[in-house]
Amino acid sequence: MTFQHRLQYAGSDPYQPERDREDLTHREREQLEQDETYQRLAEVRWLADELEREVAGNAEIAEETRANLFRAVATDDAPLQDAVEEYVDAWVAEYRNAEGDDE
Repeated sequence: MTFQHRLQYAGSDPYQPERDREDLTHREREQLEQDETYQRLAEVRWLADELEREVAGNAEIAEETRANLFRAVATDDAPLQDAVEEYVDAWVAEYRNAEGDDE
């Protein structure tokens, strides 16, 4: 299955880390999941995790190639996760500020 198909059938998997956050309200999560930039960031994060899993377990990929791919994904994975978290934190702060202004 291609990564395009995996993403098509991923459902809510790309957004699970934010769904697990206890500091977000249900309304905030719903609004966040409608944000196009967040959607893309969450999908890229999820696809990187999927690639990492596939590369690690695929014996058909030459060891040297697998090692290089795994190293590349692993190197980018943590900063990617941090980038998504930073975006979400900034989005939530802005959303809460705007909600406070509406009251």
